[in-house]
Amino acid sequence: MKKCPTILWKTVAATLLIALLAGCSSSVKPGSSADSRLQQQARTLETSGNYQGAAQLYLDAAAKSSGTDQQALKLQAAASLIRGEDYASANRLLDELPAARLSGEIKQHYVVNRAAIAVVEQRPGQALTLLGAVPSGGPYVADYRRLRAEAYLQESRFYLSARERVLLDPLLIDPELRLENEFAIWEALNRLTDAELQTLRTGVPPDPLSGWMELVELTRLYLQQPDALTEVIPHWQQRYPRHPASTAFIPKLMESMRMAGQPPEHLALLLPLKGKLANAAGAIRDGILAAYYDTPAASNKPELQIYDSGTTPEDAVAAYQQAIAAGAEFVIGPLRKESVQALASQPQLAVPLLALNQVEDPTRFNPSLYQFGLAPEDEAREVARLAWREGFTRTIALLPNTEWGERVYAAFAAEWELLGGITLEAERYDATKTDHGKIISSVLNLDSSKARQQQLTRHLGRQLVFEPRRRQDVDFVFLIASSRQARLIRPQLRFYRASSLPVYTTSKVYSGTPDASKDADMNGIIFCDMPWTLESGGNWEHLQHTINASWPTNASRYRRLYALGIDAYRLTPYLSSNMFGAYHGVTGNLSLGSQGHISRTLRCAKFSNGLPVLLEPAVATEPPEQTTVIPVETTDNGHPVPR
Repeated sequence: MKKCPTILWKTVAATLLIALLAGCSSSVKPGSSADSRLQQQARTLETSGNYQGAAQLYLDAAAKSSGTDQQALKLQAAASLIRGEDYASANRLLDELPAARLSGEIKQHYVVNRAAIAVVEQRPGQALTLLGAVPSGGPYVADYRRLRAEAYLQESRFYLSARERVLLDPLLIDPELRLENEFAIWEALNRLTDAELQTLRTGVPPDPLSGWMELVELTRLYLQQPDALTEVIPHWQQRYPRHPASTAFIPKLMESMRMAGQPPEHLALLLPLKGKLANAAGAIRDGILAAYYDTPAASNKPELQIYDSGTTPEDAVAAYQQAIAAGAEFVIGPLRKESVQALASQPQLAVPLLALNQVEDPTRFNPSLYQFGLAPEDEAREVARLAWREGFTRTIALLPNTEWGERVYAAFAAEWELLGGITLEAERYDATKTDHGKIISSVLNLDSSKARQQQLTRHLGRQLVFEPRRRQDVDFVFLIASSRQARLIRPQLRFYRASSLPVYTTSKVYSGTPDASKDADMNGIIFCDMPWTLESGGNWEHLQHTINASWPTNASRYRRLYALGIDAYRLTPYLSSNMFGAYHGVTGNLSLGSQGHISRTLRCAKFSNGLPVLLEPAVATEPPEQTTVIPVETTDNGHPVPR
């Protein structure tokens, strides 16, 4: 199956990490006593997959050396172990080195090895601490830039990740690695919202980073019209002469857009047309139809057929088989989780399937199955990343004593721990009640404060003037609640002396329709939701007007499901061509993860005067670096010429 880089290009993290320390960009330098023969022998072993053997060669040479030569050889051995994914052995070897006494390039190589392990093990904060000071020159600058970019990406700091890769780009001599890096720039910037692209694009032409951001904006505008994009690219190139994207990236992008943007000729929808999910399914169907008729006239449209997926898993499997027999080349649906599980369990799926729900069981993975839904877990993970970017490290959680609450909390807690955050305490409340004072008082340690006052009163034998004091070791509250419960809990948090504590939550608190009078009690609450409900003036605004006019009764109640239908339809051409990696959609910035899961990066807002106000895009938290660099000269065939 042919795979090409596209606007929806798959992440290149693995490829670039394999290249780490591999010498492709002159990253690895032998110690002064390590001759070229040793290097060649080690690389031959690595090429055959024998990383342990390569590491042993370096260690044998190190045993015969001393001082900095020995340290350099041990670092080479650690690098081989890292490439062989033996991180435990690499760590033990690095622990043997006197880190505090290392200096110069030996120290830089040590830092790169440590940071590489931290990135692979998803510890971005540790990696960035290690990589804080980028060398002004030398053999490891490219590795510093690459690893910093990966760490920022893991923290969802997409702008900073892209900036690192822009600085990395002219350091890469190998044309394939350079093109991969440029698609990584593209992917990181594609995860920014339209507002972020505009706000963060502060450099003036010919600044390379601003050029990349403007190119992303243009491509979004002409995503379904590659021929029109071809006509405007020359104007962009006049503004950004000798931009690195012009050499190989733009031709490959245009080629890929034409290939990936073609929908299948026959498309089937599997949705429950009867039963309790019929109204929700109807909204998804109508969102798909709205996107279908919004497709530019010059584009090819598939033949669209709708099938009833029924009320049982067996019904859904039968509907899928019926669609295939009728010539469907791609299927969207079903909606019920049980039906998705049944199809995921099939030994083979004849054509790709974009399910509108998600199955978490890894044993049910099917390479022809993509899973896309409005999972609240996505929002919980987004909240964790947002709080971490704000500099918070400690939280307490309030969640309903329900299966849904536990599921959302588990997603938040896992992401929060991965980032390095600490959950001090998690309390469950009864969602059927209105008074949560006892739970809130307990989680804020007000009970302990009162107990200390009573103990002092008994000890001193007289009444003391006392004001209970809440715990001071917490940065924010993670609240899992419906809008009804959030309107009750937020004022109670204020009453129990937690008015200054930020409160973060998911979109469950917001109906999707502004209502200042109802939502005034939630002032200060921060939540994450899809662009469709939070952004105004987006390039999908005309679709919102169409849906509101065509289905006025359901447009408000099922607002998010219409958006799900729109993105499901628009993803189809890219999934059917196996060229999906990231996409700027109405439900969020979408990316393809493990097991075919499509995850969402969302927008976040804060209630003010009862209305959600979008949070401003995060800017760099460290001094800006100049991204204007001298382009690498190229030969006649486009290959970079080293300086």
